[in-house]
Amino acid sequence: MRDRFKASVSVFAIVRRNDRVLMLLRSGTGWMDGYWSLPAGAMDGGEVASVAAARELREEVSLVAASGALALAHTQQNFTHGDEWLGLYFEASDVTGSPAVIEPEKHAAVEWFAVDTLPANTVPYVRLALEAIQDGDLFSTYADARTS
Repeated sequence: MRDRFKASVSVFAIVRRNDRVLMLLRSGTGWMDGYWSLPAGAMDGGEVASVAAARELREEVSLVAASGALALAHTQQNFTHGDEWLGLYFEASDVTGSPAVIEPEKHAAVEWFAVDTLPANTVPYVRLALEAIQDGDLFSTYADARTS
């Protein structure tokens, strides 16, 4: 029997307000520090992907997504730093709370940005996914310079 390929999966939560998306400034992690990203993180084994996105949203910015309020908007196959992984991007349609930096050891700020004017220092694969979603694309691939 052959071994099947296993990729890690990260989930991303997209929260919108007045045509803007909520983003976090990465800091102190050693990975893309100084870049803006969405609330996101790795999926735990046995965890439903939308539940993982809701968990990350709560853990990172203190927003609570209503049950069933996260819908898959985009899937991305990534090749970064020699790794291959999948990113699942979920749109949050109903959240409560006020966004705040909950993990100051990982994030320096939380801000709202228009997708068509994202900061230059947006994580490249996140920018690609947000632009693809705006264009109605359900799937994209991203490869950094080290793997392309």
